[in-house]
Amino acid sequence: MEDCNIFEIWEDYKSSLLGYIQKRVNDRDDSKDILQDVLLKSYQFCSKGKTVLHLKSWLYKITQNAIIDYYKKDNKSVPLEFDVKEDDIENSSIGEASEYIKVLLKLLPEEYAKPLFMYDLENIDQKTIAEKLNLTLPNTKSRIQRGRVKLKEQFLECCAVVFDTNGEMVSFDIKPECTLLKEEQSRIENKN
Repeated sequence: MEDCNIFEIWEDYKSSLLGYIQKRVNDRDDSKDILQDVLLKSYQFCSKGKTVLHLKSWLYKITQNAIIDYYKKDNKSVPLEFDVKEDDIENSSIGEASEYIKVLLKLLPEEYAKPLFMYDLENIDQKTIAEKLNLTLPNTKSRIQRGRVKLKEQFLECCAVVFDTNGEMVSFDIKPECTLLKEEQSRIENKN
């Protein structure tokens, strides 16, 4: 059971909830209105001094219901495949974070960024990477591992991250001082 401190909860989950909404509602302004509706419903529940058994699932269920209400309000049809799946909940933050990986790779030394990019984003096998970059296979593996560590350090430096009890990322928010990611976030939001 988790305390229902809505202001702490909101800071932890608002970015991933907005991403979840935007995948299901095309209009950016409507998505933000739905997010505010979720905040209001969560606040009303929490202000009664209640606790929540599974906080993350609870928030996503409220969000799902708010999206359904949005579609019903104007007699719009709800998409058929609309359902909260555990994978959606788990992958929403990870998927959102992955949008910033290419930007963060630019901050790494090229000797780590290039093999990591080739392996994780282009899905090139390590042997081919070693050949293309004139490296030994052990050196390539080492650079990919070190690149991941450095990328994680950059991510944690630029973002306030919340992890669950299993060490999996639940949500993140870009820190105001991380201008590179703030610019990327604005570009992504303007694109949607």
